[in-house]
Amino acid sequence: MNQQIKIEDKGLPEKKKMEALGRLSCKVAHDFNNILGAIEGYATLAMGALKADDPVRADLQEIRVSVAKAAAIGKHLTAFGGRQMLHKALCDVNELIANTLKRAELAQDEKYRIEERLEPGLPGIMADAAHFEQALAGLLLNAREAMPGGGTAVISASARKLEAGEIGSPKPEEAGALFVKITVSDGGAGVSAEAFEHLFEPMFSTSKKGLGTGFGLALLYGLAKQHNGWVEAKSEPGRGSEFSLYLPAVNGAKPAA
Repeated sequence: MNQQIKIEDKGLPEKKKMEALGRLSCKVAHDFNNILGAIEGYATLAMGALKADDPVRADLQEIRVSVAKAAAIGKHLTAFGGRQMLHKALCDVNELIANTLKRAELAQDEKYRIEERLEPGLPGIMADAAHFEQALAGLLLNAREAMPGGGTAVISASARKLEAGEIGSPKPEEAGALFVKITVSDGGAGVSAEAFEHLFEPMFSTSKKGLGTGFGLALLYGLAKQHNGWVEAKSEPGRGSEFSLYLPAVNGAKPAA
């Protein structure tokens, strides 16, 4: 069965659920960070009152390390809720993808390959390049994990002019009709119907225990929302998955070289 989901246009009840999850995530992250700030502060004060060779310092340092890990979770929750700090600039999508593929964690080998299908001369997008490189890298890592026996992931980019009923932007009146579509697909195991309905929820993961944080697709959802875009997903058990990101083009403008 070929399953499809348009994350910003799944019907009113589903959209309300995602909006409620976003608000809850931001509230939890805010309260969580206040508690972590107190723990970090008192641990630091306690370390300052100890001698350099006091064995308790090592215990306090472990507390601070755990606080840093917990703070990262808080940032992920804020990102899902669409409240992370962004530095947007006019970006060349093909260049953004090229930079993503240079990341060490995406190194290809005899088992895993990445095929590029990039339309030349794409219009520019206003985006936070660093965040999108991280998000696209996450999609490609998911594709590799979905093909443990090896295979080829495909990343493509194209310009699409859409009709009003096809646009899933949170603010469609500001999006225009021209979009850049970025897609990552794989030929892996696909996603079960039960898991498919929860793909973009924070803390949900289809990864094997210890391999995934459950935040990758949730971060992509929040990032797309903050850029007035949306995400679509398709999956067929046994035949792979496809994730597409739609972002508004900047009036057909092309970034300067």
